[in-house]
Amino acid sequence: MSPNQKPIISIVYHSGSGHTAKMAHAVAKGASSAGDVNVVEHEIAEADFNQGRWMNEGTLAALDGSDAIILGSPTYMGGISAQLKSFMDATSPRYLQRRWVDKIGAAFTVSGLASGDKLNTLISCATFAMQHGMIWTGVAESPVTGEGYNHLGIFFGAAGVALFEPPAEMPNAQDCQTGEMLGRRVAALAVRLASSRKPD
Repeated sequence: MSPNQKPIISIVYHSGSGHTAKMAHAVAKGASSAGDVNVVEHEIAEADFNQGRWMNEGTLAALDGSDAIILGSPTYMGGISAQLKSFMDATSPRYLQRRWVDKIGAAFTVSGLASGDKLNTLISCATFAMQHGMIWTGVAESPVTGEGYNHLGIFFGAAGVALFEPPAEMPNAQDCQTGEMLGRRVAALAVRLASSRKPD
Protein backbone atom coordinates (compact mmCIF):
# COMPACT_ATOMS: atom_id res chain seq x y z
CA MET A 1 0.00 0.00 0.00
CA SER A 2 1.27 3.45 -0.88
CA PRO A 3 1.63 5.94 2.02
CA ASN A 4 -1.43 7.97 0.98
CA GLN A 5 -3.73 5.06 0.12
CA LYS A 6 -6.58 4.05 2.38
CA PRO A 7 -6.30 0.56 3.90
CA ILE A 8 -8.38 -1.97 1.98
CA ILE A 9 -10.55 -4.40 3.93
CA SER A 10 -11.68 -7.33 1.76
CA ILE A 11 -14.51 -9.63 2.83
CA VAL A 12 -14.56 -12.98 1.03
CA TYR A 13 -17.57 -15.16 1.74
CA HIS A 14 -19.81 -17.95 0.55
CA SER A 15 -23.50 -17.89 1.44
CA GLY A 16 -25.77 -20.80 0.70
CA SER A 17 -29.11 -19.32 1.79
CA GLY A 18 -28.39 -15.64 2.41
CA HIS A 19 -27.69 -15.84 6.14
CA THR A 20 -23.91 -15.61 5.80
CA ALA A 21 -24.38 -12.80 3.27
CA LYS A 22 -26.35 -10.86 5.88
CA MET A 23 -23.51 -11.37 8.34
CA ALA A 24 -21.01 -10.26 5.67
CA HIS A 25 -22.92 -7.01 5.19
CA ALA A 26 -22.85 -6.42 8.96
CA VAL A 27 -19.07 -6.98 9.05
CA ALA A 28 -18.69 -4.56 6.14
CA LYS A 29 -20.84 -1.97 7.92
CA GLY A 30 -18.67 -2.22 11.01
CA ALA A 31 -15.45 -1.96 9.02
CA SER A 32 -16.72 1.07 7.12
CA SER A 33 -17.58 2.83 10.39
CA ALA A 34 -14.03 2.49 11.73
CA GLY A 35 -12.51 5.34 9.78
CA ASP A 36 -10.63 6.03 6.58
CA VAL A 37 -10.77 2.62 4.88
CA ASN A 38 -12.05 1.04 1.69
CA VAL A 39 -14.27 -2.01 2.24
CA VAL A 40 -14.91 -4.47 -0.60
CA GLU A 41 -17.14 -7.55 -0.51
CA HIS A 42 -16.25 -10.56 -2.68
CA GLU A 43 -18.98 -13.20 -2.75
CA ILE A 44 -17.90 -16.62 -3.97
CA ALA A 45 -20.08 -17.13 -7.05
CA GLU A 46 -21.06 -20.33 -8.83
CA ALA A 47 -19.94 -18.77 -12.12
CA ASP A 48 -16.33 -18.91 -10.90
CA PHE A 49 -16.31 -22.71 -10.63
CA ASN A 50 -15.03 -25.00 -13.37
CA GLN A 51 -15.18 -28.76 -12.84
CA GLY A 52 -15.55 -28.22 -9.11
CA ARG A 53 -12.63 -25.81 -8.78
CA TRP A 54 -12.94 -22.13 -7.96
CA MET A 55 -10.85 -19.60 -9.86
CA ASN A 56 -11.24 -15.86 -10.14
CA GLU A 57 -7.90 -14.18 -10.77
CA GLY A 58 -9.46 -10.75 -10.46
CA THR A 59 -10.59 -11.48 -6.92
CA LEU A 60 -7.21 -12.96 -6.01
CA ALA A 61 -5.41 -9.90 -7.40
CA ALA A 62 -7.70 -7.65 -5.35
CA LEU A 63 -6.83 -9.65 -2.23
CA ASP A 64 -3.12 -9.26 -3.03
CA GLY A 65 -3.62 -5.51 -2.65
CA SER A 66 -5.72 -5.73 0.52
CA ASP A 67 -4.52 -4.94 4.01
CA ALA A 68 -7.02 -7.27 5.68
CA ILE A 69 -8.93 -10.33 4.50
CA ILE A 70 -12.05 -11.38 6.41
CA LEU A 71 -13.41 -14.82 5.52
CA GLY A 72 -17.05 -15.86 5.84
CA SER A 73 -18.69 -19.25 5.54
CA PRO A 74 -21.78 -21.06 6.72
CA THR A 75 -20.97 -23.94 9.01
CA TYR A 76 -22.03 -27.11 7.21
CA MET A 77 -21.80 -30.36 9.15
CA GLY A 78 -19.33 -28.81 11.57
CA GLY A 79 -17.00 -27.22 9.02
CA ILE A 80 -16.51 -24.68 6.25
CA SER A 81 -18.49 -24.95 3.04
CA ALA A 82 -16.98 -26.75 0.06
CA GLN A 83 -17.13 -23.49 -1.86
CA LEU A 84 -14.96 -21.60 0.62
CA LYS A 85 -12.56 -24.54 0.79
CA SER A 86 -12.22 -24.44 -2.99
CA PHE A 87 -11.35 -20.75 -2.74
CA MET A 88 -8.74 -21.54 -0.10
CA ASP A 89 -7.19 -24.24 -2.27
CA ALA A 90 -6.94 -21.77 -5.17
CA THR A 91 -4.71 -19.49 -3.08
CA SER A 92 -1.84 -21.99 -2.88
CA PRO A 93 0.28 -20.05 -5.43
CA ARG A 94 -0.04 -17.02 -3.14
CA TYR A 95 1.08 -19.20 -0.25
CA LEU A 96 4.19 -20.27 -2.17
CA GLN A 97 4.96 -16.67 -3.10
CA ARG A 98 4.22 -15.42 0.46
CA ARG A 99 2.09 -12.60 -0.91
CA TRP A 100 -0.26 -12.39 2.07
CA VAL A 101 2.28 -12.32 4.89
CA ASP A 102 1.38 -9.74 7.59
CA LYS A 103 -2.10 -9.05 6.24
CA ILE A 104 -4.76 -9.03 8.95
CA GLY A 105 -7.05 -12.06 8.93
CA ALA A 106 -10.42 -12.71 10.56
CA ALA A 107 -13.57 -14.76 9.99
CA PHE A 108 -17.28 -15.11 10.65
CA THR A 109 -19.78 -17.92 10.33
CA VAL A 110 -23.45 -18.78 10.68
CA SER A 111 -25.10 -22.13 11.40
CA GLY A 112 -28.51 -23.45 12.34
CA LEU A 113 -27.65 -24.22 15.96
CA ALA A 114 -26.28 -22.12 18.80
CA SER A 115 -23.10 -24.19 18.72
CA GLY A 116 -23.25 -26.27 15.57
CA ASP A 117 -19.47 -26.70 15.93
CA LYS A 118 -18.97 -23.19 14.52
CA LEU A 119 -15.66 -22.98 16.35
CA ASN A 120 -14.26 -25.63 14.02
CA THR A 121 -15.13 -23.45 11.02
CA LEU A 122 -13.42 -20.42 12.55
CA ILE A 123 -10.33 -22.44 13.50
CA SER A 124 -10.12 -23.76 9.94
CA CYS A 125 -10.14 -20.17 8.69
CA ALA A 126 -7.51 -19.19 11.25
CA THR A 127 -5.29 -22.12 10.23
CA PHE A 128 -5.57 -21.04 6.60
CA ALA A 129 -4.60 -17.48 7.54
CA MET A 130 -1.68 -18.68 9.64
CA GLN A 131 -0.35 -20.74 6.74
CA HIS A 132 -0.31 -17.53 4.71
CA GLY A 133 1.57 -15.75 7.52
CA MET A 134 -1.35 -13.48 8.32
CA ILE A 135 -2.13 -11.83 11.67
CA TRP A 136 -5.30 -13.31 13.19
CA THR A 137 -7.93 -11.12 14.83
CA GLY A 138 -10.92 -12.33 16.83
CA VAL A 139 -13.82 -10.73 18.66
CA ALA A 140 -12.81 -8.64 21.68
CA GLU A 141 -16.25 -8.11 23.23
CA SER A 142 -17.54 -10.38 25.99
CA PRO A 143 -21.18 -11.33 26.64
CA VAL A 144 -20.65 -10.81 30.37
CA THR A 145 -20.83 -7.05 29.74
CA GLY A 146 -24.59 -7.51 29.41
CA GLU A 147 -24.86 -5.62 26.10
CA GLY A 148 -25.94 -8.68 24.12
CA TYR A 149 -23.01 -8.56 21.73
CA ASN A 150 -21.15 -11.80 21.15
CA HIS A 151 -23.97 -13.49 23.05
CA LEU A 152 -22.71 -16.89 21.89
CA GLY A 153 -19.39 -16.26 23.65
CA ILE A 154 -17.21 -17.21 20.66
CA PHE A 155 -13.99 -15.19 20.43
CA PHE A 156 -12.20 -16.78 17.45
CA GLY A 157 -14.44 -14.75 15.15
CA ALA A 158 -18.01 -13.51 14.75
CA ALA A 159 -20.71 -16.18 14.96
CA GLY A 160 -24.43 -16.11 14.30
CA VAL A 161 -27.42 -18.43 14.34
CA ALA A 162 -29.87 -19.08 11.51
CA LEU A 163 -32.59 -21.32 12.90
CA PHE A 164 -34.16 -24.00 10.77
CA GLU A 165 -37.59 -22.49 11.40
CA PRO A 166 -38.78 -18.84 11.24
CA PRO A 167 -38.10 -15.99 11.90
CA ALA A 168 -36.42 -15.51 8.55
CA GLU A 169 -34.43 -12.46 9.65
CA MET A 170 -31.77 -14.62 11.29
CA PRO A 171 -28.95 -13.95 12.03
CA ASN A 172 -30.58 -11.61 14.54
CA ALA A 173 -29.65 -8.09 15.53
CA GLN A 174 -27.24 -9.26 18.25
CA ASP A 175 -25.38 -11.49 15.81
CA CYS A 176 -25.15 -8.67 13.28
CA GLN A 177 -23.85 -6.31 15.97
CA THR A 178 -21.16 -8.88 16.76
CA GLY A 179 -20.26 -8.96 13.07
CA GLU A 180 -20.07 -5.17 13.04
CA MET A 181 -17.73 -5.23 16.01
CA LEU A 182 -15.42 -7.70 14.27
CA GLY A 183 -15.34 -5.55 11.14
CA ARG A 184 -14.70 -2.40 13.15
CA ARG A 185 -11.84 -4.02 15.05
CA VAL A 186 -10.17 -5.35 11.90
CA ALA A 187 -10.44 -1.98 10.17
CA ALA A 188 -9.08 -0.08 13.19
CA LEU A 189 -6.11 -2.44 13.36
CA ALA A 190 -5.52 -2.07 9.61
CA VAL A 191 -5.49 1.72 9.95
CA ARG A 192 -3.07 1.52 12.87
CA LEU A 193 -0.78 -0.87 11.04
CA ALA A 194 -0.85 1.22 7.88
CA SER A 195 0.03 4.40 9.79
CA SER A 196 2.99 2.67 11.43
CA ARG A 197 4.37 1.86 7.99
CA LYS A 198 4.18 5.42 6.67
CA PRO A 199 7.49 7.27 6.41
CA ASP A 200 8.10 10.00 9.01
